Amino acid sequence: MLQSDFHVVRKGLEWAVSLHGVFLAAFETQRAAINRAIDAAHQVGMKGHKATVVLADDHASPRTHWVFGHHPYPPTA
Repeated sequence: MLQSDFHVVRKGLEWAVSLHGVFLAAFETQRAAINRAIDAAHQVGMKGHKATVVLADDHASPRTHWVFGHHPYPPTA
């Protein structure tokens, strides 16, 4: 089963979403980037793949933020 980890990281003044090291999109806010990453992960998960969203903010190590099949979609918070 394919594993897709969508990463949300700070890039200058914006927040970027990437998959397998490939830049997908940039957003003005962290929340917008997380929402887009969750949408993308959900789409991949619906196709039978494992999908997660990993958040790497300025002050902490990367951590899993959302996992297809374990967290609600759409997110509640």
